[in-house]
Amino acid sequence: MRLGPFTGIVAVVLIVVAFAVGGSTPDIGDPGPKIKLFYHQHDTRQAVALYLLILAAAVLVFFAGNLRHHLSEADRHGWLPQVAFAGGILSAVGFWTASSITLAMVDASDKRRIGGQAFQSMNAISTDFFIPFVAGIGIMMLAAGLDTARRGTPLPRWLGWAGIILGVACFIPWAGFIAFLAGGLWIIVASVFLARPPRVTAPEVPPVAAPGA
Repeated sequence: MRLGPFTGIVAVVLIVVAFAVGGSTPDIGDPGPKIKLFYHQHDTRQAVALYLLILAAAVLVFFAGNLRHHLSEADRHGWLPQVAFAGGILSAVGFWTASSITLAMVDASDKRRIGGQAFQSMNAISTDFFIPFVAGIGIMMLAAGLDTARRGTPLPRWLGWAGIILGVACFIPWAGFIAFLAGGLWIIVASVFLARPPRVTAPEVPPVAAPGA
């Protein structure tokens, strides 16, 4: 059994744990002093969450590379495997950028010279900074789904169609976040199928001519 595809499962688990550890953060309309106090009181928890998210994004890059490898085996001259890989990279960069914003708030939470207005600005950016990683996952699923639905390999066609639907939904307002969450399940299922050994078909044996024919 190949281990490379399981990086997708590891990435999803790390992302879920990171958001669970981070918990509920201040709203976009909260006053600056409240936001600063929150990150000062929960600095360790937020630091652990952002570190897990950094690791998750790194593992996601490996999954995107593995997905491109398997798609390219069935579509050697196509461009969709490259688009799927680019989507994974975009999502990872989005997670890293979001982690950097959180790190800035954690690091500045004990600095007296940094006032509440700065925290309001950073918190507003952090709250709405989801487009890169949601769009990246959407592009990855859409490209992999289109390539798979057409060829039926390396993933089953039904999973390809699911990737197309979820990928498109990632770009629909209000539906995008739900599609992003469902994308985690799609990655897990895709990882399991990619980890299976390839089917080996026996070569066709030409018929043997009867003696005297």
